[in-house]
Amino acid sequence: MTVYQLYHSKWFLSTLSCSSLPANLPWSLWVPIEVVAGAGVKYTGAVLEYEPYDEWGEEGGLGIVRENSRVLAEYVNLAKTQGADIFVAPEYGVTSIKLHQVKGDDLFSLMHYVPDPGFLFAPCILEVDSSNIEAIRTLSCAALENQIYVIVDMGEASPCNIDTASKNPFGNAIDNSYDCPESGYIFYNTQVVFNRNGTVIARYHKKNLFLEPEFMPGTEPDEQAVFTTDFGVTFTLQVCFDIAFLHPGVTNIETHGIKDVVMSTSWVDILPFIIAPSVQNGWSRGLGVNLLVSGYHLPELSKLGSGIYRGFSNMAHDYVYDPESGNKLIVSEVESVASVSGKSPSTPRKSGKTSLSPKGNNSIRVRGSAEGSIKLGRDHLFLYDDLSEFSREILVHGESSEPHQAEVCHQDGLCCSLSYTSTSSLNYTFMAYSGILVEGFGVYKVYAQICSVVWCQTEDISTCARVDDQLPENDEFGPFTITGNFSVGHVYPMFLTRNLTLVQNDLYSIDGNGYTLTMSTEVPTQSLMTTGFYARWYQRDP
Repeated sequence: MTVYQLYHSKWFLSTLSCSSLPANLPWSLWVPIEVVAGAGVKYTGAVLEYEPYDEWGEEGGLGIVRENSRVLAEYVNLAKTQGADIFVAPEYGVTSIKLHQVKGDDLFSLMHYVPDPGFLFAPCILEVDSSNIEAIRTLSCAALENQIYVIVDMGEASPCNIDTASKNPFGNAIDNSYDCPESGYIFYNTQVVFNRNGTVIARYHKKNLFLEPEFMPGTEPDEQAVFTTDFGVTFTLQVCFDIAFLHPGVTNIETHGIKDVVMSTSWVDILPFIIAPSVQNGWSRGLGVNLLVSGYHLPELSKLGSGIYRGFSNMAHDYVYDPESGNKLIVSEVESVASVSGKSPSTPRKSGKTSLSPKGNNSIRVRGSAEGSIKLGRDHLFLYDDLSEFSREILVHGESSEPHQAEVCHQDGLCCSLSYTSTSSLNYTFMAYSGILVEGFGVYKVYAQICSVVWCQTEDISTCARVDDQLPENDEFGPFTITGNFSVGHVYPMFLTRNLTLVQNDLYSIDGNGYTLTMSTEVPTQSLMTTGFYARWYQRDP
């Protein structure tokens, strides 16, 4: 009997009934509840800020993926005890970014076979002895044992010739997306979705790679990133740098009316505008969607930030952005709308926000460290954008509460206006820009339009947003109103303090008339770093 035949046999299907439910939950909690398409629905999301294990030992890549999948499975269990319906792990959460330092057989030891979602296969049942399925089997079993949706990111080895295809226990078709390399495999940065039975129901190959030469970009239609849950909510997937582009997230939101997005990331902060919580909250609010983000924690390489952002519902956000946080699980309820009718298991839920860290009683320890992955006194690396081509006006230092006006314009007819009051003696600059921005150490070019107020150390624009130098005392800026006449409709707000915390969404309003948008506050903002709008002109990307 083949694996496929085994999986679809009456014997195996019978094992997915009562016996597959977690033993620590009474059967009465699993009475189905009706879900009606178009009606409001609540679910509980769990996102993990995680620093993966990355020590290369005698087991090589297997040791890394084995340890990370074990720890992630424990966090899946912990999320379920908090009532979570869906759990999200970060980009490179299984392999670690050690993947970028190895080649050949060592690189392949970090890769995994992933079944075609059309097979509706649960890797948990697989008894094949192969190191390249260990993590996907472990995490499939975690989803099954805890009856929870699990989204993980892993390196995928996709066979592209007959010989390597014969080694894939899932029997996927030969991958003809690219010319087949000498290894016989095409490697992808892949998000995998397991349903409550541990079945792979979606597989998304990251389209917009960021300095990832080991991988090829995904070529499948954007719909391959979409999946629907038994609680009636349809999600779209995206990975890290995808958030800067149309595909797949924006396209699926606008084409299919999707209101909920799952994102795995290994972020890189670029001040003053590309900062994890600011970008993620602004994208969520600008598109009117809920965004669940799980981030890789390594502040020394500018990697941190995870959260649940509710741009579709009440605008509240639960997030962590702290170099000292180590591994941290955020569990919180989300309001959405059902896209399909059906029946969902009724599970106990925690109201509000629950943040769990290895420091507390719910500690999950990573091998080799008595305190998980926490390292005290950690450095936080920041990169900076070149602002020299921005139009700008230095704002007057505040000595009274009298109102002031400023206006700056740039290319493509972009003009930004500002009305503000300020009692601050610090330096603030009002900026406008329309054109190409170069990111990723000169590799990637995106077309953007920006209207922004930015705090600067001095009147020199090269000192703007330099939070890695000594910060000044707290001050107050505003109230203010910023208006920009953009050329596009994809405009995202940004509002961050010098303490690198978000300003609550209910403390400022956003109004629009066509492509003209206005942001207003009614009270002063303390320790402002950056505020305004960041618009993306996707169609003009080089």
